[in-house]
Amino acid sequence: MAVGLCFLLLSVLFALWITRIPEVKLRLGLSEGDLGSVLFFTPLGAIISMLLSSNLIRWKGEGKSTVIALLFYGVTMATPLFAYDFLTLCIALFLVGFSMGWVDISMNAVANTIEKVDGVKIMSTSHGFFSLGGIIGGSIGGILAGIGTDGLIQMIAAFITLAIIVMLIIAPKIKSITDDSNKEQHVIFSIPGKSLMGLAVIAFCIMLGEGAIADWSTVYLNNNLSSGPALAGFGFAAFSATMTIGRFNGDYLIEKFGSNNVVKGGLIMAFAGLILLFIKSIALALLGFGMIGFGYSSVIPILFSQASQKADVSPARGLASVATLGYFGFLLGPVIIGWTAEIIGLAFSFGILAALTLVAFMVVIRKTAV
Repeated sequence: MAVGLCFLLLSVLFALWITRIPEVKLRLGLSEGDLGSVLFFTPLGAIISMLLSSNLIRWKGEGKSTVIALLFYGVTMATPLFAYDFLTLCIALFLVGFSMGWVDISMNAVANTIEKVDGVKIMSTSHGFFSLGGIIGGSIGGILAGIGTDGLIQMIAAFITLAIIVMLIIAPKIKSITDDSNKEQHVIFSIPGKSLMGLAVIAFCIMLGEGAIADWSTVYLNNNLSSGPALAGFGFAAFSATMTIGRFNGDYLIEKFGSNNVVKGGLIMAFAGLILLFIKSIALALLGFGMIGFGYSSVIPILFSQASQKADVSPARGLASVATLGYFGFLLGPVIIGWTAEIIGLAFSFGILAALTLVAFMVVIRKTAV
């Protein structure tokens, strides 16, 4: 539960910030293009952090690294609200991304260590807490923004809450958790090696899809299917809800059917859901987004767990290598869909996601990963 809280807090605070983006955009007088450019610095910071994360974990061990990173993350999440121009907002969001990447790798390494030491499966459930956190944070943030609560006060209150939970609940349970094998390799960057490349390719394909769905599902329903604003948000809601359900049940499914079968079944379901998006029907599109969410739900937790168990690299380095390429895909996804939508239309752009899902499936079938 302490590890689950780490995943939950990471997601809740980020969702709280997302609800304040329109406020910051208006206050700083940013155009749509300016906002797109500045938001790029969050994933950029996360990727750089992940490239360095195996060294950050080796510095203090998985448990202490997670505690320190969470507290640093809580501080950085308030910095965008202090930004007074484009440049300071870029710096603030880079720090947000850097701290997010550090927390992400550290807490996944803790979950993996617990799995290894205690012989349990908790990775998918932990990621379920992350999905749940997005729903909680987005809901609370939306309500607070709607009643006119000051964004800076909101984020300071969130940091105080996070600090209390970390120090009283999380730290006593996880700060002593460490995996000595992570101290054996001294590396600067965590680039996937040959044994990890299959996992990294799958992570890239799936997280690219996740990023694209997150940013373009609402636009697709509203602009392409004329759903109207009231229904447009239900596409991402369906995707998020089924992903949360899938992740909370993922560890059970892995125990029952095996990780390989869960990944293959999930990719088939996601592919079918993406195909439904080609049919111009709001109902089928909503069903499709739900199928994609459930299909994708257990894939990344399984990949992270598998990456931490490779014999030729330390767990932290293996995890960071796969996560880095995965988050690079998450960063590229919305951009690629935007570019291709200009040429072939948004509906057919989702075909790229279907093709990448098929690529991931073929990698699994060839037994080069999972």
